Amino acid sequence: MRVKENFSYPSIGISATPSRFPGKETEVVYYSLLLGRNRGLNLQPSAFQHFLHQRRGECHFQNGTQRVHYLYRFIWDRQEIVRFDSQVGKFEALTELGRPTAEKWNQDRDILQQKKAEVDAFCSHNHGITLPFARDRRGEVEVCTSLSTPIPPTTSHNILLICNVGRFYPPKIEIKWFKNGEEEEGSQVWNTNLIQNGDWTFQTEVMLETQPERGDVYTCQVDHASLKEPVTVQWEPQSDAARSKMWTGIVGFVLGLVFVAPGVFLCVKNKKGDDGATCLGCSFPLLPLFPSPF
Repeated sequence: MRVKENFSYPSIGISATPSRFPGKETEVVYYSLLLGRNRGLNLQPSAFQHFLHQRRGECHFQNGTQRVHYLYRFIWDRQEIVRFDSQVGKFEALTELGRPTAEKWNQDRDILQQKKAEVDAFCSHNHGITLPFARDRRGEVEVCTSLSTPIPPTTSHNILLICNVGRFYPPKIEIKWFKNGEEEEGSQVWNTNLIQNGDWTFQTEVMLETQPERGDVYTCQVDHASLKEPVTVQWEPQSDAARSKMWTGIVGFVLGLVFVAPGVFLCVKNKKGDDGATCLGCSFPLLPLFPSPF
């Protein structure tokens, strides 16, 4: 594979991870992906068969800008090889591949002074710019519980409870299922991957496979940086009597439609045939077709 000497910057971006606790550390990562050979890295020709080079500038803030930790990382073929650490004050080789480069840059006073100055010129300068979408950005968490399928009146099989959590930012979130106050863990609890909504917010689901009994109370608890305290949403299985009433109501509703529909049809047909005729049988009192499930 022939590698060009010059390269472009096809991807440049910023990501920010705020802390949920005021005054604690906030991480802002600036990164760029480079395709091609980098003249700055002193690499052997054999290394150019892998041509993906990534630079990451990380600013770690604590108590605002009172304490700033700056890292400038060089990643070659998904492996970090050289790093500048502001707390160390020089470049460090993390692999043998990056050792010649680290030694070369550490001998250049201009490069070292430039990297040391970026603690203020780069990190502190951009601190205020990143706050609106980093530490200060919060999504309004939406939580609801649902049942995957309705429970028949007489069931002895496990059911699947789903806790849907949406529109939250940052992506770090803690979701737990509780049964009668005891946390449910193990193979019966699993979650989906985070889904991006396209507006910086995320959504996910945590599912619980269980066999509910009368009197059980299930609770989904969500803890997130945007919440002052964890949010809980309960789900309780219906009693056998309530489920029987519900199914009786459904059957009654269907039967009611079967008997009412022909009468309405005949009424409309007779009225169209004779404008002066009185429509009989269409003004009957409407009785409840099913009992209330409550």
